[in-house]
Amino acid sequence: MRNTLIDINLSQYRNYLSLVLLLLPIMLLHAQNTSDQLANQLHELSKNHASESVYVQTSKGIYETGEDLWFKGHVLNSQYLTPSIQSKTLYVQLLESQTKKAVWEEKYEIENGFVNGHIYVQDTLQEGSYTLAVYTPYSFYNDKQPITSIRELQIVKNITDYHQSKNKDTFVKTETKETTIDFQVFPEGGHLVSGITSTVAFKAVDSQGHPKTVSGTLYENNNPKISFKTTHAGMGRFSFIPDNSKHYYIELDSTSIKKQYTLPAIKTKGYVLQLVGNTKKNLTFKVSKNTSHKETVYLRVQVRGVAYSVAKVAIAKERLIKIPLEDIPQGIAEVTLFDQELESVAERLVYVNQDQKLNIKAVLDKGEYLIKGNVQLKLKVTDQHNNPVVAHLGLSVFDAFYNNLEDSKTIESHYHLSAQLKGRLYNPSYYFNPENTNRYQGLDLLLLTQGWRCYGWKEQNLKSQNTLKTTQLTNGVEGEFTYIKKGKKSPEQSFIIVYDPLEEQIKSMVPLDTNNKFVLKPSHLKMGRRLFIKHFGTKKDKVLISVKNPFMTINNIKKLKDYGYPIEPVTEKREVNETKTLKWQSIKDAIKLDEIELVAKKRGVVKRDKYLAKLDSLAKLEMAGVDYVCKLDNYFNCPIHSFGDNSKRPVEEEVYLELQVKEGGQFVTGVAPVDGQVFRNPELPAYRYPKLTDAYLLEKFNIIQTKGYYTKKEFYNPIYDKTEQTDGFPDYRNTLYWKPDILTNSKGEVQLEFSVSSINSKFIGVIEGVSGNGELGRQTFEFHVRKRE
Repeated sequence: MRNTLIDINLSQYRNYLSLVLLLLPIMLLHAQNTSDQLANQLHELSKNHASESVYVQTSKGIYETGEDLWFKGHVLNSQYLTPSIQSKTLYVQLLESQTKKAVWEEKYEIENGFVNGHIYVQDTLQEGSYTLAVYTPYSFYNDKQPITSIRELQIVKNITDYHQSKNKDTFVKTETKETTIDFQVFPEGGHLVSGITSTVAFKAVDSQGHPKTVSGTLYENNNPKISFKTTHAGMGRFSFIPDNSKHYYIELDSTSIKKQYTLPAIKTKGYVLQLVGNTKKNLTFKVSKNTSHKETVYLRVQVRGVAYSVAKVAIAKERLIKIPLEDIPQGIAEVTLFDQELESVAERLVYVNQDQKLNIKAVLDKGEYLIKGNVQLKLKVTDQHNNPVVAHLGLSVFDAFYNNLEDSKTIESHYHLSAQLKGRLYNPSYYFNPENTNRYQGLDLLLLTQGWRCYGWKEQNLKSQNTLKTTQLTNGVEGEFTYIKKGKKSPEQSFIIVYDPLEEQIKSMVPLDTNNKFVLKPSHLKMGRRLFIKHFGTKKDKVLISVKNPFMTINNIKKLKDYGYPIEPVTEKREVNETKTLKWQSIKDAIKLDEIELVAKKRGVVKRDKYLAKLDSLAKLEMAGVDYVCKLDNYFNCPIHSFGDNSKRPVEEEVYLELQVKEGGQFVTGVAPVDGQVFRNPELPAYRYPKLTDAYLLEKFNIIQTKGYYTKKEFYNPIYDKTEQTDGFPDYRNTLYWKPDILTNSKGEVQLEFSVSSINSKFIGVIEGVSGNGELGRQTFEFHVRKRE
């Protein structure tokens, strides 16, 4: 934290310089104590906020059923945006966007703040919008805070049909003539004070949250005073000197129903806080009040709950205060003015240090490639001072036709805006695109019209979360061991065994606590996707082992929450001339030989994995203990000869002979029938064991199963030689490259190689990442692939 006092009024400075020198030791001590108090109270309140924030990067925005959905999870500290090591488990759901019903639920391992995962997009899924939602123990709480760790996706049956249907629905979104407009005004600093020049920002949106272009007039005592109009995304501003003895209202032009919008109440006395300068080095504020007596005020600057600067100034009418930005990170800064009683009297949100980010440069060896050609890609990452940076990056290269143009979320807009401001933002990525020359002015308007009350780290918002957050999820899996009925000689159990059935030889003992509860730690979850838990009860015991399902907890809590996702940008025009006759190459249009499935011809056979097949055999062997077959005569359960050296166990699906008495009489072991005749029954059906379910087998052998981490899958990245490029099979991959774990070297560089497919199209590359000190960055590139002549 920096104590800052920069007064630009030099004439006043000379007048009290000697007095300041005399009182300097006392003033510095008092200022330090006050600064610590203002900083510490914010620090304590910030503990009530989620300590992690998660961003999801996906390999593309549109998926066909039957594909793999690749994703990367960035789990960052919510205050400093550095990779977090708190959480070890990422809970992932793929939800139908309308119903919020989960079609996929799995756990993934978090490694040093990052997750490399994939989801199989099942063929049975219906076309439509889906939400990929992720949760960690330190980002998901039982409160009403919106869920922002999501990614909206489109799932289609065939990309060709999808684009053709989009073209049929081609339209130009225009300003509607609806009369219902949500129009709001926001005085800078929070209040209008009589006699002090004030800036008023305004915002106009429709019922869907899309911006409206409006113009209007401010009236003073029914007389037009100022005309204004929107300058960016339904937002704008104007300035005037309010007078509390007069009446003010606003009327908008071009609306069918005239409506008067009143301004907030004008205070008789008070302070006005205005931003007058925002450079790379400093913030400059003007503090004004409408009384002449001198007072001491404090100006605190905080970013994401961390106080970076507290300035103490004496003010008579107005003062300029400069705040150095050298030690303040990029992001939304809440600037709060306190009076001498340390009561908040004015606040302002301002975005600082937008150039403090990762600059990612992508250099391709060519601008165009022949089908199945090889690509050399070099990445270089630097900071704002052009110094090399070691960064953790994720890269996806995919067909442009799988790009979701209606999704405007990026790693920068997520962490710097969406995760900080309440409510849904309209096209937040606009403010991080260097091609938008007015993005700084637009961003300032956004913060003025959001209002400081919408800032998640605002002190009052933190106070409303008056209790420390209690985690609802854990890094492991919780369970409980219970005796329903205990045999007389059964010893007390102090542990259970957990293992992967495919790696049965690797087992781990898990202790039971005094309440017979246990926890499978991340080290256990890493053992395999499916885990077996075994206890050591006797046959006379009845034992219940229950395992807590974390997704039930998630589903119950998320009912209370909203999903905070950016509002898609308005599409001014959809280009269709070039795409009306174009046939997109879908992977569904190609013949795939990805895998071979063998189906048994025998009906009624239960498919088992290796371990369950072993249990099945053991169970059937035990159950078949009463059945036998004579070795010599092949009689089934021979009534003359009992089970012994001359018999064997029956084999499933084999047909055996059976001895029967034709007329009365009984068989006696080793003796012929008393009366009647021995009859060999040739119609005895094939021998079959009982059909045993998985649940029966697991219960019989004192085993229950649960899920570990979802298995990692390696992305297929072929590198073709010259023969394969010309004579090999066609390659219809639409995602050419996915690498979520790129780490640059000490020079900030990394060299990558991949091959393009047989699709003649434009491809897009998207790179996103973070450095060890919390700087974020994003870059895109494009290239074309054409057919060989």
